[in-house]
Amino acid sequence: MKKIEHHSLSDRAYQALKDSLQEGVFLPMQPLVIRTLANEYGISATPIREALQRLVAERLLIVLPNRSIVVPRMTRRLFLDIMPIRVSLEGLAARLAAPNFSGKDIEKLEKLVERVANSTKTYDAQTYLLHNREFHFAIYKKAGNPELLQLIDDLWLKVGPVFTGLFDDTYFREHANDEHQNILRAIKAGDAEAAERFMRQDIDIAAKALLPLMPDDGIE
Repeated sequence: MKKIEHHSLSDRAYQALKDSLQEGVFLPMQPLVIRTLANEYGISATPIREALQRLVAERLLIVLPNRSIVVPRMTRRLFLDIMPIRVSLEGLAARLAAPNFSGKDIEKLEKLVERVANSTKTYDAQTYLLHNREFHFAIYKKAGNPELLQLIDDLWLKVGPVFTGLFDDTYFREHANDEHQNILRAIKAGDAEAAERFMRQDIDIAAKALLPLMPDDGIE
């Protein structure tokens, strides 16, 4: 029984760290210190260590020569490679999801859009990123395609650590919720094509805000 509980705790630590990567809690090149994380999560160091090792094996974290475990640096080239894939996959997920929403599902989206709006008014980037992720994945899960969902999840793990830079862009702060509202209206209307279009626009607007922050790696 203890062994099962131990592995379960390691799995929960792994998922919590993945959530934090997607929500921009950890920044590029930020060291992840086992003892600090264990204290923050209120668990022992062992499950944290095992979770970090899994993330390193999946290349979501890297080990530096000094043995520090850090979030990889997002390069301009990698960012430009990832964005069109995200636009295509997440737009597709929105289109597939649009016909599948119940009244209760739509109420959940409405609440998330309202929470996103409140976070933009107070310039609370961390809260914005939390609810933004909840909004997007509430839609993607309704697509009913686990393989598509896994691909999107993997891409968010790569780009999540740079999302905190979104609020450095004044235009983005003022319009961060516009496409969410458009997506919500499209879903309410059962308009799958509009849901896809607005989702693609939402990702594109964020990409334009983030691209100037990417370190130059030779891309003109």
